[in-house]
Amino acid sequence: MKDLGREALRDEVLKKLRDLYQKKEEEFTPPLMRNLEKMVLLRMIDTHWKDHLLSMDYLKEGIGLRGYGQKDPLAEYKREGYEMFSEMIARMKTDALGHLFRVQVVRGEKNPVAPFPRPQPIRLNRGEDSSARPAQREGKKVGRNEVCPCGSGKKYKKCCGK
Repeated sequence: MKDLGREALRDEVLKKLRDLYQKKEEEFTPPLMRNLEKMVLLRMIDTHWKDHLLSMDYLKEGIGLRGYGQKDPLAEYKREGYEMFSEMIARMKTDALGHLFRVQVVRGEKNPVAPFPRPQPIRLNRGEDSSARPAQREGKKVGRNEVCPCGSGKKYKKCCGK
């Protein structure tokens, strides 16, 4: 490795990574690997985009302070926003590749679990066949101005109805 130049070393590492990825693709089958790539990339895009939007909000809140440093806040916002976007894209690529290289096939499970379970449909219960019934009062309803049933002699609203 010491005899190799920088470009040769880079080419050798890329060749080894491509070979590893090819083996993983043969292990999964190409259609399944494409599907897995899509799912991982979409998850990475979603996660990193949310973080980027939050970071842009923080940048927008503090960008006015650049004026004290004799810098144009709009130009600084554009520059820093572009840098943050470029960093987000690089992190997305790195994280997606890391996830794809770490995925493993699990064989021999009796009850295999789907890697990404589908959400169950929501079923609305409108009470047609519901077994739960609303609570029913056993006795007569006591009015506010009637004598309290506890025997105090006060009106219900002054005694128990508070």
